[in-house]
Amino acid sequence: MLSLNELKELYDFDLRASQRSFYEFHQSLKYYHGDQIDPVNLQTILERRQSPVIENIFKLIINKIIGYKAQSIAEIKVSGRQESDHNTAILINDILKVFSEDINYNKEIIKRDRNLIFGLGLCELWCEKDNEGDFFLSLKSLDPLSFLMDAYSEDLNALDARRFHKKLNMGFEEAKRLLKTTPYIKNQRNFDQRCILIESWIKEEQGFARYIWQEEALLSYEKKPFKNGMHPFIVSKFNIDEKGVWYGLFRDIKPLQDYINYSENKMMNMIGTLKAFFEEDAILEAEEFIKQASLDNAVVKVRSGALRDNKLKFVEHHNDIATISAKANEKRNLAKMISGLNDEALGIANNRMSNDAISQRREAGLMGLQEYLNACDAMDRLIFKKAIDYISLYFTKKQVFQISDERVGQRYFSINENENNRIKIGKFDLSYKSQIKTQSNEEKLASWAEIIKSFSHDTNLMSQMMLLMLKDVQSAQAKDLLELITQKQNEAQNESESLEKELNLENMKLELEKKKAEILELKAKTKKYSSQGDLAHGVAINQSTQNALLLENPKSLEQKGNASMQKAGQDLR
Repeated sequence: MLSLNELKELYDFDLRASQRSFYEFHQSLKYYHGDQIDPVNLQTILERRQSPVIENIFKLIINKIIGYKAQSIAEIKVSGRQESDHNTAILINDILKVFSEDINYNKEIIKRDRNLIFGLGLCELWCEKDNEGDFFLSLKSLDPLSFLMDAYSEDLNALDARRFHKKLNMGFEEAKRLLKTTPYIKNQRNFDQRCILIESWIKEEQGFARYIWQEEALLSYEKKPFKNGMHPFIVSKFNIDEKGVWYGLFRDIKPLQDYINYSENKMMNMIGTLKAFFEEDAILEAEEFIKQASLDNAVVKVRSGALRDNKLKFVEHHNDIATISAKANEKRNLAKMISGLNDEALGIANNRMSNDAISQRREAGLMGLQEYLNACDAMDRLIFKKAIDYISLYFTKKQVFQISDERVGQRYFSINENENNRIKIGKFDLSYKSQIKTQSNEEKLASWAEIIKSFSHDTNLMSQMMLLMLKDVQSAQAKDLLELITQKQNEAQNESESLEKELNLENMKLELEKKKAEILELKAKTKKYSSQGDLAHGVAINQSTQNALLLENPKSLEQKGNASMQKAGQDLR
């Protein structure tokens, strides 16, 4: 455990090492918000009674880069290294999707993207509890001007840093409640009392320890706040120079931006000014001539013959203005090249090209952003890796999450309910891919038209592809058409369901009639077989009666037989 004096010495040492970076970062913020003319030049411009002119190409470039990054499509996939981690990886994928779809996540990531292009992107990831005791992940983007890291850290993501310092400006009552002690107050007013706290994370034997202190006292100490012994910070530096100073795109753009602003103000001054040379005997009074000739609508009297003999000469700055304008255009183009963007990517191109040519030029104009995008992707991977660690360590009780799925809509899933959905500590591989969205709606429609032509022989597939096309094209008309098609499909489905119900009812009726006919047929057959049985029974009784008579009087049968033979003989003759 460090003492208060040791904490102060480490903080002061890291603060001195970061002064140059803080100055550049603060300057980049000023330039982004339009404060680009230094006080000396501003005073000179105002003394000329001229309005200051700035061309904020730096803000144009920054906004375009952040806009392209905000529209990028990210894909996150977690896979288990062992077969036993497969089910846990699926649950972690769903939890990460819940985390990344939160509105606060997108807001903080946009802040991070802007700070990163200015020089330093900072995020703080915490695992917090809600009122019901359920854990959730919370991401917050930090102000780089209130954050210090190890002065000897050379890694772009500060993975080799041994300490971090965060400066907090908190309300007195809130700090008193959280720290369970009384901090020292910065201001002595009776309302909105504030206190300045410094939160230091120092790497010790068992991991990073957390110190909260002020100039006057050490307020809090936690030996190992997280189970894995790590800190909650994710850091990304845009670039590092030979002195170990981190910096952003501003360092390369600032000289060009200053020259463009100087040129614009210089040309504005030269347009409204001119130089006049005259011989002494050409005018009546020099001071009066100078005063009158400097007016916009000037009528000045000169001596006879002064104009005829060319004793007066006025020199304008048209050639100088053209030269300065050409140099300013060179600096504009150079700023675009350094930023990695061309006119198509910036959206300011006005030349006539085909859609394919424009698309190729736009994609080529975005190739220079790859270094910045790689830095963002590397930081996003670190965020999700830390989130996976938190999920594995802290999400140990039963919880239910809501997730939005494009195919099935809103759905719910639970964790730690049984062995199949239990969160376990394991080893996972994280795959993170991002792709910049560059196609316009017209280009998307043209691309979809070619795809649909290739499958025009399959009408069922084409109808499904039309729905995918309308979902991909972001326009109000496509949205309305998609809603209309969905409504018609629902109506057709309802109609088919009612028709199917009617058909089922008719089939049931037919089946019932068939059963009735079969029953009647069975009854008829039963009656027929019963009659045949009665007849056979009567014949058998008659036969048995005759047999009994024969046994009693066999001669009567012979007499009947002879008589029948005689009749037969008579008939034959």
